[in-house]
Amino acid sequence: MALIHVPAFTRRWRRLLSIGWVVALALFAAPAMGATSTFTGSVSVGGTAVATNPFTVTSPGQVAATLDWTDSSANLALSLVNSAGTVLATGTGTKPKSLSYNVTAAGTYKLRVRAVSGGSSYTASATYPGAPPFVRYVPPSPDRTGHAEIYPSGLDVGPDGTVYVADTGGDQVEAYAPGATTPEWVTGTRGTKALGRFNNPRDVAYADVNGQPTLFVDDTGYNRVQALDATTGKALSQWAFRFPSTLGISVGVDGSGNQIVLVTEDSQNRVQIFDTAGNLLATVSGTFGGKALWAPRDAATDSNGNIYVADYNNDRVVKFGPGGNVLAAWGSHGSADGQFLRPYGVDVDSSDHVYVADSDNERIQEFDTSGTHLANFGQGGTGANDFQQLRRVAVGPGATPDVYGADLWTYKIVQFDSTGTATHVYGNAPPQDGQFNEPSGMAFDGAGHLFVADAVNQRIERFLTSTGAYDGVKWGQRGWGSGIKDGFNWPRDITYASATSTLWVADTKNNRMVEFGGDGTATGRKFGLAGTGASNMNWPYGVAAYGGDLIVADTFNNRVERWTPPSTPPVKPVTGTVVWSQNIADGVAFKAPYDVAVSGTDIYVADATNKRIVVLNAADATVVRTFGTANLHQPQGVAVDPNTGNVWVTDTSFNRVVEFSPTGKFVMAFGKAGSGQGQFNKPTHIEIDNGLLYVADTWNDRVQVFSLR
Repeated sequence: MALIHVPAFTRRWRRLLSIGWVVALALFAAPAMGATSTFTGSVSVGGTAVATNPFTVTSPGQVAATLDWTDSSANLALSLVNSAGTVLATGTGTKPKSLSYNVTAAGTYKLRVRAVSGGSSYTASATYPGAPPFVRYVPPSPDRTGHAEIYPSGLDVGPDGTVYVADTGGDQVEAYAPGATTPEWVTGTRGTKALGRFNNPRDVAYADVNGQPTLFVDDTGYNRVQALDATTGKALSQWAFRFPSTLGISVGVDGSGNQIVLVTEDSQNRVQIFDTAGNLLATVSGTFGGKALWAPRDAATDSNGNIYVADYNNDRVVKFGPGGNVLAAWGSHGSADGQFLRPYGVDVDSSDHVYVADSDNERIQEFDTSGTHLANFGQGGTGANDFQQLRRVAVGPGATPDVYGADLWTYKIVQFDSTGTATHVYGNAPPQDGQFNEPSGMAFDGAGHLFVADAVNQRIERFLTSTGAYDGVKWGQRGWGSGIKDGFNWPRDITYASATSTLWVADTKNNRMVEFGGDGTATGRKFGLAGTGASNMNWPYGVAAYGGDLIVADTFNNRVERWTPPSTPPVKPVTGTVVWSQNIADGVAFKAPYDVAVSGTDIYVADATNKRIVVLNAADATVVRTFGTANLHQPQGVAVDPNTGNVWVTDTSFNRVVEFSPTGKFVMAFGKAGSGQGQFNKPTHIEIDNGLLYVADTWNDRVQVFSLR
């Protein structure tokens, strides 16, 4: 009769396997190795060797096993076998016997017990890399209702009136038939770089390429241009040219009437000219009135090949000849007709009228080719046809074309007739509360609440830790600029400061930290300003409270800092004191540190591009130790288990979670690419609360929760 042995103390319950005719299994996790399976049974001399029930090893690593028995006069043998029955290792010693073997592949393994002499009941155990059990999702039923229908950063209109949308927040491209209420087709999925996948697509442009209706996509996050079949959305090809930074794409003509593609590179302050196959033809840049192009966003040509550039930071439009020579410029900073506040998009109609998306004035302005103001379309406001974050403009076919404006953060495109009357709205379905679009940082307040930075939706949402259910508390909206009190610009992390019972949000693209109460009320305290100086930040992705101070992963400045926030609400957001700043460890400079975690007086840093974890002393930033380079590929999240001291890391590019011992020894890894339980699509931040491991499964739009006990 088989016996069932259950260890008296268990840290992590795994799974109960079926009971064999001579053995039974109970599972628990060992603090330094991952999972442990324990087996009991009996064997007699001359009898068949007993193979235990299989145990699943989730990643390469060490398997350690022991065998002990009750009758000291017997002699039992121990072996480790794989799923094919091949003996990999045999036990050594007398009583008990033990073995250790480094398996090179995940899979199922067994222990084999045989009586060399005598007979006895026995207990065998195997410790091995094994995944913690899944507990729940947050929210309990995650779905894509956390996405708006569209996040339109770019658009174009085909010759039949089809509206094409660059859905930057959904990493997709959509097409709407004229006057439609739902997309005709949607293409694109989140995942590793591949044809037909997009990462932050910023603009689209329609062209007829040798009879093939083609849509060119400015796939900004993947630094490339993709070509789609404009009829179906099927991916056709990608250009070989790799761009440093792009924000706009359009199709026009050169001075001879040949079709060209214009790609606007904001960081390079230029427009690149290509043929439709992606071959570079020319580069357009230059100075007019003593000013060079400064962060241009878009460009378009008229019928003569003249090029009009939305010169974003200079609040003007610059006109170049077909050969790239500067001809003219118009516009200045302001809100009067002919003035601009951040011109973002530009298009030209068949009559050579120039239309400019005057983004911060929330209007579209129409000009002739010399810059004479002709008309306005749209206005700022909260109405169904108003703009709140205007990005692009496109014009339809015909001599008196309709005009289309893409309003990014009201999730819609507004269509106007030639008189300026709004006639139709595309999209306009916002994300539902309690769901996510790229959840990132997490924090716990100790009172049963989980706070999640819902990055693409520019908000913080609150959930109950007991069930994972949304409890109705949220705050935030799109707000550009570090002085915006309650607005966010892609917030990536959040931390709870027990010293003040407040939450600090890493408002990543606003390059600042902002403080709130647990109900979302802004305290007025904030600090940080874009830049590379000692008191600046550049896209901080991680933050962790340390007493009254904050540890900040200043990601694109390649450094980690300890800040003391201002004691009272500052007049300017730059107020705050840097206690220390560290940019190097063991002689290697930090490169894209994405996350930080605090454990006692130690600061753990996920140094992503260097594929390592760095531990710093919180007092002075001296390096305590580094580890992980042999096991990590792109760590973007780190957390420390307060019960065991083990370190948990999201290995983002490999879609897995890795566990290390307190000294940095590899324990195990689990997870793979996918959408099932225990599978991930770009896991980023990771946290531990009350014996539960929370993983931000970012591109699956959910948080996964696992048990560590």
